[in-house]
Amino acid sequence: MMLQAMIDGAGNLDPYTSDFKELIDLCYSCRRCVEVCPAGIPIPDLMSYARHAYQNRAGSSALTLGHRIFANYGTFDRLGSLVAPLSNFMLRRVQVRTAMEWLTHIDARARLPPFYGQSFESWFRKQSIRQREKKIVYYIDSYANFNEPNLGRTVFALLDHLGYEVLVPPQRESGMPAIEYGLIEKARRLARYNLRQLSPYAREGIPIVCSSPAATFLLREGYKRIVGEEGDLNDVSKAVTDVAELLCSELEMGNLEFDDEPQGKATYHYCCLSKALSLGQSTMKLLRAAGIECNLVEECCGGAGAWGTFKENYALSSEIAAKLRRKLAPNVGVLTESETCRLQVEAHITTEVRFPVEALAKRVRGIQHAR
Repeated sequence: MMLQAMIDGAGNLDPYTSDFKELIDLCYSCRRCVEVCPAGIPIPDLMSYARHAYQNRAGSSALTLGHRIFANYGTFDRLGSLVAPLSNFMLRRVQVRTAMEWLTHIDARARLPPFYGQSFESWFRKQSIRQREKKIVYYIDSYANFNEPNLGRTVFALLDHLGYEVLVPPQRESGMPAIEYGLIEKARRLARYNLRQLSPYAREGIPIVCSSPAATFLLREGYKRIVGEEGDLNDVSKAVTDVAELLCSELEMGNLEFDDEPQGKATYHYCCLSKALSLGQSTMKLLRAAGIECNLVEECCGGAGAWGTFKENYALSSEIAAKLRRKLAPNVGVLTESETCRLQVEAHITTEVRFPVEALAKRVRGIQHAR
């Protein structure tokens, strides 16, 4: 309503004041408003463009160093991986975290992902990939490449077990933070690069699988907000599938079998982006088929990507996480598809958190796990 009033010239709203910027920054792009809005207004996209307009007026002071680091997370992940384990050692030092908070506004208490010296891409290049009739492209995104390459290896093992020849073309990070912070031109460059790399495969009818809900969302529908209806986007958008959707399809075709014995209980945290993609039904079906008794919880964790890591948001983020904590059963592990939700739950609720695909891979009959 405020943005519409600004566009219509009603009232006395100035989008270039710090007060207005502080207000719209309370939107952390969970996209839950979109699904309940009768008119389907893409409010998070409006917020991104409002931040973009503010930056054009305010200049470099519009964003902190921390915002710029997260907006360029692919570059920083690559650098952190290059000097790991030194980078991890430094990030654990209280003095370093305190100085970083002062310089970047990233709260010293925030949980940040570790770096691995061997990325998924470097590991993948050393593998002997068998040529097969069934082919699939894996869009890794940065987290499964540099911060948790075991996640990438798990996805590879599942795809290989299902008879796919896995292809990993050149790619860059998907760019969700750049969009959220209003760095539209940077996000547009990332989108066009990734679309150029992926579209030749899409035109050949080769599916593109993602293990990050942010990547699935952007490749399927998010990029069109910043690049329009370009040919590369249309091809890629139709080819993209989330790993949960792919595994569920393979299960229904009888290509995926799980061990018979029951596997205990877990809580499935239905994170905001997974909800926007309607992944819950596929994930729950897979978990039940794998013998995992699972309770679905939809409460937001308050992490919202990197939003909860900033010192101006940390207390509110923790307050939101407390609402989720009350919904979780004690001594029951949590499963979530979101990388940042995993960090948030581990930091504020201190319980074991895994990705559903990891829990499923341990239950697949006859799988050869990647090493």
